Amino acid sequence: MITEKKVTLYFVRHGETQYNVEKRMQGFCDSPLTEKGISQAKSVGKGLSDINFKAAYSSDSQRVIDTAKYAIGERDIPLTIDKRLKEMNFGVLEALVEEEIPALYGNVLETLFSLDLDACAPEGETYAQLFARTENAIDEIVKMHASEGGNILIFSHGVTIGNYIVQITKSSEFAVHENCSVSVVRYMNGQPQIEIIADTSFREKGGQCLTNG
Repeated sequence: MITEKKVTLYFVRHGETQYNVEKRMQGFCDSPLTEKGISQAKSVGKGLSDINFKAAYSSDSQRVIDTAKYAIGERDIPLTIDKRLKEMNFGVLEALVEEEIPALYGNVLETLFSLDLDACAPEGETYAQLFARTENAIDEIVKMHASEGGNILIFSHGVTIGNYIVQITKSSEFAVHENCSVSVVRYMNGQPQIEIIADTSFREKGGQCLTNG
């Protein structure tokens, strides 16, 4: 019988993008990292540099892949792309400026940003559907590494990470995940234990190190 070992996932949200700056809805659609976003990715990578990681996984959105590559840098950490780690699909709201949406679709944002599992944008996906694909990917990753254990990087998106944590903790509060913030979840025998949620200290510490040379 194989004994499972502790697997610790470090969830990292992507760096700032052009659409973040413009306050556009950005789910399946994509926009490039800004210079600040690139700096954030390098900073969080530096802040995590004293932790040994066995592997890294990334959403297939280019903003996340780029964040992962900047964060990993020259470290020998294999990176696997998994489309199930993608951001929530915002349907017809994709790429729209948030303040324009009420005039077009009424109170859809108020409904979307509730914790109702069935809430979704028109032609988008629900939180329940988002969680189903995220959980499927995470369960596979944890099982894949359970025989050896260790630390794993997961590069993804704010709503995807936040929704996953809300659902596994049955929380009534959705934490805001800033760009390149880190959440840490430990798994033992398939059971998750939250250690850190939406922490920016890795990014900040890394940024200070890079600035000070």
